[in-house]
Amino acid sequence: LTPIAPLQLTVVAQQQPNSVVTPTLPSATLLPQTTGVAVVEQVVTRPPSQWQPPALIPPISRDPYGRDHYIFARPVDSNANNAALLSYTFGTNGPEGEAPWRIHTGIDMPNPIGQTVRAAGTGTVIWAGPGFQESPSYGNLVEIQHDFGYKGETLYTLYAHLSAVLVTEGQRINLGDPIGLVGNTGRVSGPHVHFEVRVGENRYRATYNPLLWMVPYVGRGVIAGRAVGPNGSLLQDQNVTVIDNRTGLVVQATTTYIFLDNGSDVNSDPLWKENFVFGDIPVGRYQVITNIDGQRVVQRVDVSEGMTSFVDLALQESSATVTPTASS
Repeated sequence: LTPIAPLQLTVVAQQQPNSVVTPTLPSATLLPQTTGVAVVEQVVTRPPSQWQPPALIPPISRDPYGRDHYIFARPVDSNANNAALLSYTFGTNGPEGEAPWRIHTGIDMPNPIGQTVRAAGTGTVIWAGPGFQESPSYGNLVEIQHDFGYKGETLYTLYAHLSAVLVTEGQRINLGDPIGLVGNTGRVSGPHVHFEVRVGENRYRATYNPLLWMVPYVGRGVIAGRAVGPNGSLLQDQNVTVIDNRTGLVVQATTTYIFLDNGSDVNSDPLWKENFVFGDIPVGRYQVITNIDGQRVVQRVDVSEGMTSFVDLALQESSATVTPTASS
């Protein structure tokens, strides 16, 4: 293998004043569909037994070949829900058995209306409000252009369906600053924040799986992989399951990305070139399973904390020797 260069973060230096100044935040702007929601940072009363595990601190790249880029923090606190909704993962078209939804360009974190949403990294707010890129789907949205890039490419994060926006365009934002409140504006089936990562350009066609950019939990890692058909093409909308090798129990299930070739497709990571991802898998040994042309395909994989473990799922070439039939 040819080693790949380590994680490269392009940082834009900011001049700092000699004295510490406490900034005055702008007045919160109450946006449509926010009846009964106070536009302030919320205090969560969820019991500790329901909290998520603590997340690792970004940025981290523990892969020896520099392929990982866990650059962003989670946009919701661990005393709320900051795990991705498993029934509508990145690159898929919604729950099985329902009419297809639009291909998902991010991940969703369901929470009650009013839960605080935080910046996943430092940067500048370039959108704050409804009407983002003339699409009603996102509802009230905040977009941040980050101070750091990846391999020379600009990075953007989007936070959609907010009930209220707590920042203004042009405002400087630090990691963890409150930027909005969870809501149900736009086209939604329930209150949540839609979290999206764009790389290189601020376009719908430039979305990448946030699970490969957002830090995992402590004691957890990520499984990414590629399910390939007999002709070598990526299998689409293919069921893939992760099973704990010790207990035999299903840990997660997903489907592979769908590509519509319409100019607005989601993207595989430029280094991993995956078509499915499982986030926040506890450290351990697992089996990743799918069925290709009626045959069960299994790959074992070890998951390490804060790293991506990769698997290829494909039919094995037959090693049988074919004896030619003698001609008469």
